[in-house]
Amino acid sequence: MRHSIQLDGFGVRLRPVHADDAPFIVWLRGLEHAKGRIGDTTPGIAGQVAWLKAYFERPGDYYFMIETEGGVPVGTQGVYDLRGASAEVGRWVIRPGVQAAVPSYVLILDFAFKKLELRELRATTIVSNRGMISLNRKVGFEQFRIEPAARIINGQPVDIVHCLLRAETWFRTREILLPLAQVAERLVREWEQEQLLSRPEPPRGIRGEDG
Repeated sequence: MRHSIQLDGFGVRLRPVHADDAPFIVWLRGLEHAKGRIGDTTPGIAGQVAWLKAYFERPGDYYFMIETEGGVPVGTQGVYDLRGASAEVGRWVIRPGVQAAVPSYVLILDFAFKKLELRELRATTIVSNRGMISLNRKVGFEQFRIEPAARIINGQPVDIVHCLLRAETWFRTREILLPLAQVAERLVREWEQEQLLSRPEPPRGIRGEDG
């Protein structure tokens, strides 16, 4: 869905995904730490651009790029599949080495429960993605079932963990996470400075594409 929502805080920014983010998304989802822990990615940049063009026409789907305050891309996040006062949170991938996990999660959950006024969020996680499952527990998600062989990833069946987070639970656990987000804010800014001074950025755009 095309939207103009931007979320800022704790050293990161969530802004709308554009078509010229396709190279970064392909690069990000192809990193070793993401393989087998997220769904299969549309192969190639052209395939990702086609997926994004279809996404722009899909209602009830908010897809974000996660950046530092200076615009260095660090990941993706989304809220989608809205059903009344319920939606799913996902497409969450962070590049290694940057402490943007807690800041971006606080922003997206605040967006879901404060801006969209949702009553609950669903999350589906591949059972091998232990880091994501652990973080979901910290923010208050409750696991209610494991679905055996629910998806095929890299040609193999994988079990899916289904979780639910209610608004009232998030507003309680949010206060516990704020100190962690504030510490992460300083670390994100330090990481950004290192990137800007010494490291080339991953692919970011396609000349001639309009997001």
